Amino acid sequence: MRIRESIKKDKDRIRKVHQDAFGEQEGKAVSQLAIDLLEDCTAMPVLSLVAEQNNEIVGSIIFSAIRVEGHQAVSAYILAPLAVAKKLQGSGIGTSLINQGLKILRERGAEFVLVLGDPNYYSRTGFKAGHDLKPPYELAHPEAWMAQELNNGAISRITGTVQCATSLMAPEHW
Repeated sequence: MRIRESIKKDKDRIRKVHQDAFGEQEGKAVSQLAIDLLEDCTAMPVLSLVAEQNNEIVGSIIFSAIRVEGHQAVSAYILAPLAVAKKLQGSGIGTSLINQGLKILRERGAEFVLVLGDPNYYSRTGFKAGHDLKPPYELAHPEAWMAQELNNGAISRITGTVQCATSLMAPEHW
């Protein structure tokens, strides 16, 4: 397996891996979100990685820039969405994509990354709940709103409400 930054011609294959990973019901919305984030100027800068196996995209992850009210100089991202082809889920591809993305963002000077997801899954790669960054909307499961510091102390000195890219701010994504 090889992980690389995505390019424009990968969009259709990124859409397909998200549709496959999330199934009929959720797949259409999540795959559209992935494409929208790649084209949304309010999401920039975006880090989009794909996992390839035998010239097939089998995984995709997108990190898009966020803003925190009152902290314009903060460099931070949100991880959404992440997908691995259904037949390969549980094989470590998602974890590899997360870890590679975090490494690149740390090298690029990002201070922290947020995610709204399964605490059992994302805590394995260092994400933790219990910070003072508020999501854009009230959450049914606040324990799923997690962060990971890439720069020591970054989260403890920042409070406020998070603003994401326009395409991610739709209430149905929360």
